[in-house]
Amino acid sequence: MYKKGDFHVHSTESDGELKPGEIVILAKKRHLDIIALTDHNTVCGNKQAIKVGKIHGIKVIPGIELSTRYKGNKIHILGYFYRDIYEGEEFNTTLENINKGQFKKCQMKNNGNISFRNEGGKLTTNAGIEFLHYYGAKVVLAHPTLIKYDVFDKLIELEFDGIEAKYYRNRENDTERFIKVAREKGIIYTAGSDFHSLRKVDIKHGTLGQIYLEEDEIKNFLNILV
Repeated sequence: MYKKGDFHVHSTESDGELKPGEIVILAKKRHLDIIALTDHNTVCGNKQAIKVGKIHGIKVIPGIELSTRYKGNKIHILGYFYRDIYEGEEFNTTLENINKGQFKKCQMKNNGNISFRNEGGKLTTNAGIEFLHYYGAKVVLAHPTLIKYDVFDKLIELEFDGIEAKYYRNRENDTERFIKVAREKGIIYTAGSDFHSLRKVDIKHGTLGQIYLEEDEIKNFLNILV
């Protein structure tokens, strides 16, 4: 069973400074045995990370961090995949159109009943959740500590599968508060360093493995991915 996992990590495929494969090697050095690659608005690094992970005995959960808007607030949501549907043409074409703000083209795709609503050219949080769910992902609210209390209280009523309760920039008692919210709502919680680089001056993000889930917590997370 996996004993230590960091589920919020960025590579050179978005704004990180290490290649996906390099992150996996660093994870091994940091005694992590499971990670998730969650680059901003792209899944392009997952294939490399998974391949290198198999070589080095590190489990890699393919993921994404999607940028959305909720009533004028910037909200990031984390999607975790347990099948390779994210490699498909339809998913990636739709994601490309979302990133370009071409929502009418998204509506022309065979995407079920998803309504690609937008706020000022940005995907709404609810539409982002529906999009990721449609393609088989489980969706977690990223770094809730960065969200205003009143906004969070309304936001958490959306169809999230989990919440990133353990996070590098949590304030005092934040972790306990978010874990309590997760338990009350019957959803899981995750942990993420939001790793971007090895620079010591990067005060906005943690370093790989600094924040993590332990064995029983990882088991709960993986149970919802099957």
